[in-house]
Amino acid sequence: MPYIAAGRLEDLPRDIRIGLGAYRYEVFVRRLGWTIPTATGNQTSEWDQFDDGTTVHIVAMSPKRRVCGCARLMPTTGRYLLKDVFPELLGSESPRASTTLWELSRFAGSTPRSVHDNTSERSAPGMQLFPYALALAAAFGATEVIGVVSRSVERLYRRSGLTLQRIHPDVTTRNASIVACSIELSPATFSRLGCDPRGLMNSIHWFGKPPMPDTAENCDDAGSSGTALLPPLDPAACYAMVHHAASSRYPRASDESAPDSDTLAESP
Repeated sequence: MPYIAAGRLEDLPRDIRIGLGAYRYEVFVRRLGWTIPTATGNQTSEWDQFDDGTTVHIVAMSPKRRVCGCARLMPTTGRYLLKDVFPELLGSESPRASTTLWELSRFAGSTPRSVHDNTSERSAPGMQLFPYALALAAAFGATEVIGVVSRSVERLYRRSGLTLQRIHPDVTTRNASIVACSIELSPATFSRLGCDPRGLMNSIHWFGKPPMPDTAENCDDAGSSGTALLPPLDPAACYAMVHHAASSRYPRASDESAPDSDTLAESP
């Protein structure tokens, strides 16, 4: 099992931040060819305007001290990709804002090609990290996670046992290769993944304070469905997780990416 670190960008240890930025650059810029508007000639990290604030970053690290997976979670009570960058994927629906709805993005994972023999869809690159991201969202009070994904990643999710709901199945957009989907954070979802969310949370090394989503006037928690699987993170619980992270010997991140690996990356 890889080492899993999580926290706001400013709270993550410096070496993990550097490794995360380099990994995202390798995956999303060099391999997928994304264009970063603020990039310079010597750009070596990939960040955007959604990485700060209450955004939570999840980082997987291999025993060789390399970042081998990443994801980020954003509360929908503030800015998020589906609302502010891809609103056309919503069709005629208005973007939702709820403390029980979080957005998952920048999800990617790499696995050395040598270990792919006889692996299942559930063991595909990145899918080992996916349940941790869902468990963390549940710990933040989410009952549902949304995201913008490529159609190929959508198919992989379904083959892995996840039940995805298209937010607007018939919408036509400028980019026909991506869709907006939602996943209910229910016991059945974790059962299909073969995971216990409480056990997953106990394996996450948390850094910093818990995120506090804005509860603006346009927040519509009354329309939320589902029941939270996990009790919300409180400062005392986070203190214990921070102490665990600080006292454990986590692998120091390397800014090198693993070229001899297969990578799963969703868009965006």
